[in-house]
Amino acid sequence: MDGFSKYHFKDLNGTESIVKVLHRNWFYLLTQFFLVFLIGGIFIAGLSWAPAFFPEMFKGQYKPVVAFMENFFVLALWIYSFLIWVDYYFDIWIITTERIINIEQKGMFTRSVSELRFAKIQDITTEVVGFLPTVINYGDVRVQTAGEESEFVFRTVSDPYHVKNIIMELQKKAEAKKTENFGEMLKEKLEE
Repeated sequence: MDGFSKYHFKDLNGTESIVKVLHRNWFYLLTQFFLVFLIGGIFIAGLSWAPAFFPEMFKGQYKPVVAFMENFFVLALWIYSFLIWVDYYFDIWIITTERIINIEQKGMFTRSVSELRFAKIQDITTEVVGFLPTVINYGDVRVQTAGEESEFVFRTVSDPYHVKNIIMELQKKAEAKKTENFGEMLKEKLEE
């Protein structure tokens, strides 16, 4: 548990400890940035070829307008890249000994935090679709619940089968502890 000492939050009770902290797989980030790199490459290629086709736009009175448009495009691409990074970095799933916490970043200024106790889990499904996700070993883990939140989805996480096994083991331990506590409560009532 030492590796998780930098992770803490105020709702962690005394008996609860962090088992695993998950982010999306690095390949998800790479696929998101592929579009950014493609658009940036097209933009740079266009800037190198445009003076040959439109020489009057890069001289005289149009030069400031073209420079403004170039800077505006680069800034827009930078902001879009930053939003991709924020979404990737701040989407976190924390598995503790008592529950699962889903922290999902939605845009720059909206964050959704929800939690799920192991007692409410009904089904856990792992989904790895495609050649690259199979080779790189990433996919989705869907946790079906009995509560208001119908499904928790760990999107594009590394080693989804291992994550599923961790959740199943913790769920079994929680059920065993619940049964043990119920047995002790009955024993106390019968002794009275």
